[in-house]
Amino acid sequence: MKKIIISTFILISSYFFFYEDSSSTIENEFSIQVNSNSIHNGNLIVVNKDTKLQHDPTNLTVIPKNFANNVLIDSDYYIEEGILEPLRQMFQAAESDGIYHFRINSAYRDEQLQAQLYEENGSDYAQPAGFSEHQTGLAVDIGSTQGTMDTATEAAWLAEHAAEFGFILRYPAHKIHITGISFEPWHYRYVGLPHSIIMKEKDLTLEEYITLLKQKKEYSQEVNGVNYFIQYEEELVNPETNYFDISGDNQNGYIVTTVEK
Repeated sequence: MKKIIISTFILISSYFFFYEDSSSTIENEFSIQVNSNSIHNGNLIVVNKDTKLQHDPTNLTVIPKNFANNVLIDSDYYIEEGILEPLRQMFQAAESDGIYHFRINSAYRDEQLQAQLYEENGSDYAQPAGFSEHQTGLAVDIGSTQGTMDTATEAAWLAEHAAEFGFILRYPAHKIHITGISFEPWHYRYVGLPHSIIMKEKDLTLEEYITLLKQKKEYSQEVNGVNYFIQYEEELVNPETNYFDISGDNQNGYIVTTVEK
């Protein structure tokens, strides 16, 4: 088992880490244990009807009911702490564009709640416990107080702009044959930058994107003037530069995202 010491480095609504020698002392530093289980952690893990979530999120936080003026939140909904700020920025941008009528309908669900929903609604409306993205803490169901999301202005805005903040429309209407899930215009999943931008530009689902990375092994993308270098690794190695983000895919390997300086 290999141990690296990292400190948090935030860049464009995504979380990157600054590598430091393990002998140094850094303010607010923390440790990541790089081991076989980490393949099941990260913003790019795939959870679907064929790939089960291996363990629950460990860093959940409640979405504050007053965290955005244009969002109705009438219950306690939890998400991974790292996506709270990108979510806030997304709603603030919508408000700046005059879009005011969002509503959070669901976010993190524990195994018991997911099992209950599946039992009550069946496979047409819910996934079995362990196979739902809502158990990752990375998915949010976003509705409109003005109508259903198949016609709402809020849905149109999200479809156009969510990728700018690291979110993807997880189950598009024209990708049912890939996802196995009916069109859900309300279900948004955080994957982070630059991955959300690449997926939107190339019209890829998360499954298709991971397949692309597995095939190419290396991929470059410029987003907002920042050059990203993405590598797919079956075994984790240290990036050649200092700024990086690592996510497992919950299947076979890791996605290492480097900011090229």
